[in-house]
Amino acid sequence: MKRILLSISSVFCLGWASLSQAGTQPALVIQVPEAFYQHPVRLLNPYLNYWHNRAEAAEAVGLSSFQAQNYATSSCEAEAKGQALVVIEPNMFYNPQSGIFYSEITAKVYNQPGADSALGKPLMTVKGQGQSRGWLTFNVEHSTHQSYQQAFDQVIQQLQQNPAFQQSLAQTPIQTYQALCNSINTLSQPKAFF
Repeated sequence: MKRILLSISSVFCLGWASLSQAGTQPALVIQVPEAFYQHPVRLLNPYLNYWHNRAEAAEAVGLSSFQAQNYATSSCEAEAKGQALVVIEPNMFYNPQSGIFYSEITAKVYNQPGADSALGKPLMTVKGQGQSRGWLTFNVEHSTHQSYQQAFDQVIQQLQQNPAFQQSLAQTPIQTYQALCNSINTLSQPKAFF
């Protein structure tokens, strides 16, 4: 009888411990550098030009994508507290002949909150690409969001499969990344993006 009670109580304790560990979500700070807000991308069509603000669209899709994969997210404009900082560099291209929006997301992950770590190498860099069919004359933002969503799905999948990223989230406590966010905003971005 003691063995049965002991085994039942141990099963309840293990179940309670796994539920308490599963309830904690990894916390990430998502940032799109300020330079991407200042330079929208021009999507060309023979008779129509469209200026797309890729920073706002990528940040909105990125926050919702990470939250859908059970990550607690915040931005640098808010409290900027998390276990890692994910810097998103979005790029968008439109092919008017085929009517396809091509997106590329480069995500750099930092796990050190100091301002000087922006000059060093990030923990890891991953890229994701997406494409979506659409036209510049109808519902452009929906098509660009679909393209960004595909790219973010690839980025998140690569992050989840990377053991260095998972180990960093498991070992790093929640920290404030505001100083690192500010220093990344002051760095100039490569001209290839603009």
